[in-house]
Parts: sequence; structure tokens; C-alpha cells
Amino acid sequence: MGGARVRRWMVLHADDFGMNQAVNAGILQAFRDGILTSTSLLANAPAVAEACQEWPRLTADLRAEAVASAARRRKLSDNLAPFDLGIHLNLTQGHPLSKGYPTEMLNERGEFPGIGPVFRHLRSTRSRFRDAIQKELELQIERMREHGVSPTHLNGHQYVEMMPAVATLIPRLMEKYSIPVVRVAYETHLVRTVLMEGRAAPFAVALIKRHFARRFRRLNSYAAPARFFGTAHAGLVSQARFESFVRFSSPIHCTEIGLHPATSSQVDARASQDPWFDPLASLRPQELAWLCDESTPEILVSQQQSLGRLSQICITT
Repeated sequence: MGGARVRRWMVLHADDFGMNQAVNAGILQAFRDGILTSTSLLANAPAVAEACQEWPRLTADLRAEAVASAARRRKLSDNLAPFDLGIHLNLTQGHPLSKGYPTEMLNERGEFPGIGPVFRHLRSTRSRFRDAIQKELELQIERMREHGVSPTHLNGHQYVEMMPAVATLIPRLMEKYSIPVVRVAYETHLVRTVLMEGRAAPFAVALIKRHFARRFRRLNSYAAPARFFGTAHAGLVSQARFESFVRFSSPIHCTEIGLHPATSSQVDARASQDPWFDPLASLRPQELAWLCDESTPEILVSQQQSLGRLSQICITT
């Protein structure tokens, strides 16, 4: 007789906590009514204070099993341990927290200039800005701690943590602030989840991210989920795609899926000059919808997957 299949752990993670009210509301709803398990905080974003104020309330309600999703979570062998709240390190959007941040790394308005310019600057001047970047990232972690929350894990906005000039700083930050877990966004099955859908440009970008994720993994010996999905799917993870990710992760002990839920918000094209303009605003509600759908847990049950926590599952890559 064959032995019983070993249960696998699934971490459902939402980036961008603190970005705006719609994102905050969507992430909190995905915890309370859905099966989200993890999020990370954009410490320089406009709605950080509100996000951190709500976090203790969410934690208390979870402890009392006063979240609507408690029964669904029990069905997925979730032990209702505290949710993960990490730091979402940011060099690409909004204003830096540090004074004297290099002007070459900012736009004409003194803001982070977006992922493209940052990538080009760090490719050509890898070590020149290292001290300034480290100071900025430390201030972001300290800003989070000032709000009474210590990060359970670390990742980067727009995967900035994988850039070589930043990747070399990550072990120092994790050691200094006792952060035990890091995201390693090395994504498999991209041909089936991206290219076969006819999305050639996102596929090419995803391959670049995977290249840097492989290098990042070599540099970093800290704990991380063994597999990650979502590098080419920001705002586009439908229930069908989620089912594919779960199926592809079935042999793996611990998998993380990166998500971007939010409640509905008005998208104003004229606001594109706003440093916190959200290009995913119109897409995020669909991810929230299936996270809270009553049928979604059955996808995990069918593949014998359980809900887990980054703070509990320390699988080295």
C-alpha cells in the first residue's frame, strides 16, 4: 500500500501594503474574508500609518478567530498563527526617506524614478551608491519598526532586491534587523504560464527576473520558500492561473505566490504624474475577488496543499 501524500505549504503573499487606501482595504479584506497569509509594507508610501494602525486589530481578531475566513482556513490546516508582515524595500517609487539621497538616482522632482532608470544606474555604477542605498533601506525598516511592527520577512518593490547592487546588501540588512526569511523570486513554468498565453514581452522580462533571482539565490543563504510564482502576473492572477500555480507547485514543500489585491478605486489617467500612481489599480480587484471566493480553498484541498506562514516555514533554497 502506498503511503499518504505529504501535505505541502502554500504562502499567499500581497505586496504594497501601505500604498493607498484601496490597497490597504483590499489586503485587510483578503486576510479577513479570504485566504491571504502574508503581506509586506511599503514604508515610504502615503498610507503606511493607517496600515500599521489596522494590523494589531487584524492580529487580535485572528487570535480570537473573529475573521470570517477562520473556518476556511481550518479546512486548509491553517493553525491561525499570526499573519506575516514583512518589509517591501523600495527604490523605485515615491520619495526617499533619507536626506542627501543621490540626485542621480532620482527624477527631476526628487522622486525615485521607476524601475527602468534605477536598473540602468545600478548596472553602470554598481558600487558607487551602495552606502546611500543601504542607509535608505535601513531607514525604511526603521520606519516600520517605529510603527510598532518588526518585519517577519523581506522582499523588494518591483523585485529591486534582486539587482546585484542591492542583493549584496540584503544579508547585512537581515542580520542587522534579525529578519529570518527573504523572497527568492525564481519562477518556473514560464513557458506555460506566460509565453503560451501569447505574452511575449512579459515572458522576456520574466526571464530577466529569473536570471537575477538565480544570482540572488547564490548570494543569499537565508531561509526562503522553495518556489515562487507571480513575477509576470502583477494584477493578473485569476482563479484559473492560481489553479495552475498550485498544480505546478504540488511536488514542492513550500511555495509562495505573489499577489496584488485591492478594493475598487477610481483610475484617473491625469494622475500618472503622481509619484504613487498605481498602474495596477483597475486589475487588483479581480485578485481580491477570487481570494475571497468560497470555492478557492477547494483548489488547494484538491492538491493536498495547506496554508502556511513565511515566519514558520524556513526552507533554504
